[in-house]
This record gives sequence, structure tokens and C-alpha cells, in this order.
Amino acid sequence: MYTEELEHEILFLRQENAQLQQQLAKCTSEFSARIAQLEQKLKESEQLLQSDRQTELALKASQAELLALFNAIQDVILILDAEGRYLKIAPSSAPLLYQPPAELIGKTIHEVLPSAFADSFLNCIQQALKTKKAVKIEYSLPIGDREVWFESSIAPMSEDTVVCIARDISDAYRQATQRKAAEEALSQQEAHYRSIFETVNDGINVVDLDTGKFVAVNPAFCEMHGYSQAEFSELNPQDFIHPDSFHIFGEFINTIKMGEKFHGYAVDIHKDGTYLDIEVTAKLLNYNGKPHAISIVRDISERKQAEQEQRRLLTILEATTDIVGMADAAGNSCYLNKAGQKILHIPASETNKFHINEVTGLSILEKFQNEIVPTVLREGIWCGESIFRCRNGEEFPVSQVLIAHKNEQGEVEFFSTIARDIRDRQQIEAQLRQQAENLAQTLEELQRTQAQMIQAEKMSSLGQLVAGVAHEINNPVNFIHGNLSHLEEHTEDLLRLVHLYQSSNVPELQNGSCYPEATRANKSAEMPNALASLCEEIDLEYIQEDLPKILNSMKVGTQRIRQIVLSLRTFSRMDEADFKAVDIHESIDSTLMILQYRLKEKPNFAEIHVIKNYSSLPLVECYAGQLNQVFMNILANAIDALEQKTDNELFIPTITINTTLIDSDWVKIAIADNGLGMLEKVQKQVFNPFFTTKPVGKGTGMGMSISYQIITEKHTGKLKCFSKPGQGTEFIIEIPIRH
Repeated sequence: MYTEELEHEILFLRQENAQLQQQLAKCTSEFSARIAQLEQKLKESEQLLQSDRQTELALKASQAELLALFNAIQDVILILDAEGRYLKIAPSSAPLLYQPPAELIGKTIHEVLPSAFADSFLNCIQQALKTKKAVKIEYSLPIGDREVWFESSIAPMSEDTVVCIARDISDAYRQATQRKAAEEALSQQEAHYRSIFETVNDGINVVDLDTGKFVAVNPAFCEMHGYSQAEFSELNPQDFIHPDSFHIFGEFINTIKMGEKFHGYAVDIHKDGTYLDIEVTAKLLNYNGKPHAISIVRDISERKQAEQEQRRLLTILEATTDIVGMADAAGNSCYLNKAGQKILHIPASETNKFHINEVTGLSILEKFQNEIVPTVLREGIWCGESIFRCRNGEEFPVSQVLIAHKNEQGEVEFFSTIARDIRDRQQIEAQLRQQAENLAQTLEELQRTQAQMIQAEKMSSLGQLVAGVAHEINNPVNFIHGNLSHLEEHTEDLLRLVHLYQSSNVPELQNGSCYPEATRANKSAEMPNALASLCEEIDLEYIQEDLPKILNSMKVGTQRIRQIVLSLRTFSRMDEADFKAVDIHESIDSTLMILQYRLKEKPNFAEIHVIKNYSSLPLVECYAGQLNQVFMNILANAIDALEQKTDNELFIPTITINTTLIDSDWVKIAIADNGLGMLEKVQKQVFNPFFTTKPVGKGTGMGMSISYQIITEKHTGKLKCFSKPGQGTEFIIEIPIRH
């Protein structure tokens, strides 16, 4: 009925069931044995439990006692593990905890306390667990509104727990801190007093009132007297107190014994024997339980010397005739010497009742406030001339020194002044200035006169030289000029004779220019060879043509020389020392003739053109020689100015001369050039003596000055100068026709 596969499956299940029954039987046997063991252990446990109950009752009684003690202790009691975690906190610790107990349990100290303190506290816990010994620590925490100081002991409870008992020691700590602070303050105060005692510049000493000896002295007192501290302890008062001051020392002892303060002056003796003036201030001092005198001693030798110097200075200030005064920083007077009181009419009782502006002249008050005072404040001193004003309103000049006295911070503390009345001095200075001006004017006149004399002497010498040269040249020139006419006549006669011979039938002479070329060629063959050669050699035909030209040129040259000589004589005018009617044009032309060599073309400079616009002028009465000198100076200066203007290749140097009849009594001569011209400041000085723009050795500076004097003083005329830079210069001479 069953298939083969199903039979195999049933067989397999039966085998598995048999195995399971075997295992179940084995487990049942084992469980029965285990149950028996457990029942045995249960009996043993019941016996132990009975014993533990008795122990538990005893432990509970002990725990109740410990808990009562734990709750009764007022210190902070904490149980923490090795990581600083709060495990248990005594209920009584709540008021001194950083946070409420409920918030602390389960937290670590790093979650509660400041980080730096938590690190330190954890180190103590670990140290206690490691060493199995208690670790003590002091610390403070802000509890509520105050800082609480704790003294804490950390002890191990088990391998990983500790108990920390912390006690509030704030009051004790505060008292200890206050006591320590007081001790430190007292120590600092003592050190401060000791420092003052040792370093103060004034001498300090402590004197035993019974013996009069020093029991303590500071270094300044020792240095003041030249003794050491050890030496002072051995000295008696008479060893260093001047005999004249013994009675003062006695007064000092008695005053202090009476409990009063002493102040006085005395003289002590230095170790080297010199005297020193001292000022003593003393009072009673309880020193080591016994009354002593503590004194402050100041060396006033320099001050007394300064007072003496001040008295001497005050005596000098009161005796001086100068005004000496002082004022505070606001300018209010605080001292005025007797001379100042007298000069300014200020009573002695009012020397400190006025402002310095009240004695400053009204005419200089603005300058005083805006210039003088700022200068004094800036530089510390001002010197100069000023004006003071008396109480009656009178003003007078003074020579004043005003000083601003400043402190180390640069702030003005007071002013001082010394002023001298210079009315008399100014009068003397005015007289001296007038005398100096007169002397300067006289010197200038002398210099001008000397220059004029020198110039006149030069012109006289030049005139004599020119006249002599003209005379010496004139004689041979006249001889030559006179013979030229005869030579001309003789030459004409000889040339006519030659021409006549050439016109004759003499074959030797028929070689003249009157024959045609062909005829001469035919005739030349008939001439003797010698005569023909001579005619050819001397070029007879050229001589006949050129000889009249030579004679005419020589005649023109002698006439030119005679004109130059005449111009020289006209320019020199040696025979015309008085007024004389002369031709102005002739004088100008003679001057131009003298300067002709300077007008000609030169290397790198063109010829100077002279344009003469002469009007019809009458003869003018003048000093001809001196007027020629004026023309010479003006024309020479014009040529100099033109020669300096070489910057323009297209420039044509020109001098223009215009003469005009102003009216029936005056003539005008204008001489202009197109040279460099002059600046205004130069133009203003052109007639000043010794003024020149020429290099040294090229001019004396007297030419135009003398010219001005000749025109204005000698001829009662006018000499004017008009010039602009780059446009040339013009001099205008106006002189009367008659005098």
C-alpha cells in the first residue's frame, strides 16, 4: 500500500523519535539531579538568610547611627568616584554647595566647577586613590553673593570612590588675610618711612632730650655736616654747633620738653671747619618708649647767600636811573623801581595797581599787543625801541628789553623789563645824523668836484692834445694841399705837351691814343725800337688817363684831413672858456667825427647808422667845450648800448639825432638809440655820481653825472632820460638860446 519513498520517510522519523526519547530521558535525569542540588542549596541559603537577617538588623542600626552623624555634620561631605562624579551629598551641605544637591548628583566636577579648579580637584582625587592617603586642599568658590574659602580633605573610600569633607574657613581666612595685609601695610609703611628718612634731601635726626645726643640721623644730615652716622653717635652738641647758637639749642630742648613745636635758625660747624646756616623744625617723638625730639634740618646757606644777592640786586635796581619793572603772567605790575616811579609819575603805593598796557604809548599799543608780546612769548625776549606813557599822558621813547620768565613746563610765570629814556640820546643821534648827512653831502660834493676837476683836466689835456695834433697836422696838410694846385697845373701842362707831340709828325711820338689802331700799327714799324719799348714799359696811355685821377684823389684827401682837423679844433674849443654863440649842429658833427672810428663796421658787428634830423636853429650861447663833452658822453653811451645788443642778426644799430626849436628862447636836442634800454631802477640812478653798469675799468660812473651838472647848472637847462628794456634809450637836452 505504501510507496517505497514513504516507507523510507517513516523509517527515518521513527529513528529520530527514538533518539529524541533517549535525549529526553538523559535531560530528565540531569534536571532531577540539578533540582536536588538546588533544594540542598536552598536549605543552606535559608540558613544563611536567617544569619544575614540578624547581621542586617545590626548593620541597619549602625547605618542609622552613621546617617544621623552624616546628617548632623555642618561640613560639606561629598562622595565622588574616580572621574569626579558626584555620588552622594550630605543634606547639611546644601547651603555651601556650588549648586543645589539635586542638580549635582550624577554630574562630574568638570560639568559643575570652573575648568581650572576642576582639573586641580580631579588631580587631588586621583592622588588620594593612588596613594591611599588623604589629600588636603584650600580653595574658594562663589557661593551666593560672597566668596567662600574652604579647607578640604579628600580620602579614599574604596578602589574607585573618595569622600571629600570641606569646611568653611572664610572668617578665619579673612582674619588671617586682614592680619597679613595689616602686617604688609605696616611693613610697607615702615619701609616707606625708612626710604623717606634715608633719601630725603633735608637732614633728619632724633635727639635724646636728656643727653642732647643723636640716636638716629639720616644720610642727608651726615652729608650736610661731613660726619658718618657712627661718628654722630659719639658727638656732643658742642662738637658741631657754633658757640653763638648754643642758646638756641637750649631753647630747642626746653621747647620740645614742653611738648611744643620748635622752629628756628642756627649755625652749625662742618667737619672741615666751615660754617653752615640751618633752619630747624622739630617736635616731640616717643622713641623706644622715651620722649625724644625729631628734627628736620635744612641747609639754607645758599638761600641766605641768594637773599644777600637779592638785597644787593634790589639796591642796584633802586639806584639805577633806568626803568625796571616786573609783572605777573597776566601783565599786572608787581614791582617798579624808584626811577620808574619818578619817570612814569606813579606813587610807590600804586606800583602793583596797574597793567603794563597803561604805561605803553598809545601810538605803539597795537604793535605792542600784536607783535612785541607774541615775540616775547615765543622767543622769551624782545629788544628794541618802544614808547612809554606817563600818568599825565606824556609819551616818550625808550630803549627796552622785555623778558618772559618761564617754568620747566614752558609756562610764563612773570615778565621783567628794563627801559631807558632815550629822548636826549635821540636828540644827539638826530644831530649826529644831520652832521653825518652834511658830511656825506660835503664828501659827495668833494668827490663830484674832484671827479669834475679830473674830468676837466682830462678834457683840457685832450683839448690841448687835439689842438696840438690838429696844428701839427694842419701845417703839412696845408702845404700839401697848397702845392697840389700847382702840381695839377704843371701836370696839365705836361699832358698837353705830350698830346701836342703826339699830334705832330714826329714818328717816335705818334703812339698816343689820338691815332686809330690801324694807323698806330703802321707807324710803330717806323719808330726806333728803344722809344717804343719805353712807351710800352711805362704805359704812357694809362699814365695820361690815371694821373689826373690821382691828383684829384689827393686833393679830396687833403680836404678831408682839413675837415677832420677843423672838427678836432671845434670839439676841443680851447679858446672858448666863456659863453659864446655856436652852431649846435657843428658841435654835434664834430663829436660824431671824433667817434667815427666807433661807428664803422667791425668784425661780428654791423655799421652804426646815424640819422640826423636837424631843424633850422639859431646860434646858441653856451660853453661850447663843455656842451661837446655832454654830446660825447651821451653818444659814447649810445654806442656802448648798441654794441651790447648782438642777439639779433637782423638788428640794425641806429642812433637818431633830432634838433628842434621849442620856442624863441629854447632849443631841444634829442639823442636816441635802439639798444638794450634800461630797467626803471637803473634809469633812476643814471645821473647819480659814480653809478655805472659797466665792468670795472670800463667806466667811472661820472660821465652822466657831470653831463647833468653841465646842462642844469652851467646852462640852466634840462637833461632827461627815457628808456625801456629792449626798446632803447633817449636823452633829451633842453637849453636856453641866450643867457
